[in-house]
Amino acid sequence: MMDSASTDRTKFLRGLRAVREFTTEPVSDEVVNDILEVGRWTSTGGNRQGTEVVVIRDPTVKQKLGDWGAKPAANAAVVFLLVTEGDAGVLDEGRMAERLALAARAHGLGSIVNTLKNDGPAEVKKLLGIPEDRRTILPWCRSATSTAKLAERCPRTRMAAESHWSNTLTRNGSRSGT
Repeated sequence: MMDSASTDRTKFLRGLRAVREFTTEPVSDEVVNDILEVGRWTSTGGNRQGTEVVVIRDPTVKQKLGDWGAKPAANAAVVFLLVTEGDAGVLDEGRMAERLALAARAHGLGSIVNTLKNDGPAEVKKLLGIPEDRRTILPWCRSATSTAKLAERCPRTRMAAESHWSNTLTRNGSRSGT
């Protein structure tokens, strides 16, 4: 049986959404540091701790990130650029992104993960002095959330199966395996 505290926590987790529009309200150093502290405690495979974060507030750099495909970065108050040790830490990178998003939500902030496109990863490495062997494709934008409507979610029956794959619904709504 779930108690009210458990229900409140899972409701908080379900409320995390990608926010694509931001207000111009700044994010304080205290909040940024608290979010980063949550990231520091993110578990990683083999305790590698291979994801680093570059905090970007410079409007010129944020605009370049937007130009390179991470459009929300251009207008966000602060961007967290995740930098990992090559492709080996992709799962850890995703875990870090999710933990930072949850910490931002705990502070009433919105966030979104975007990818840099085309020459963006190479160009941001040059611009910010990041070693060539690092992976830099996940700018993380955060700011106070806008009032934009959040997207609906698919039903649980479409995304989870009980005991066997055929116990899920396909994208068109028919039962798979039947």
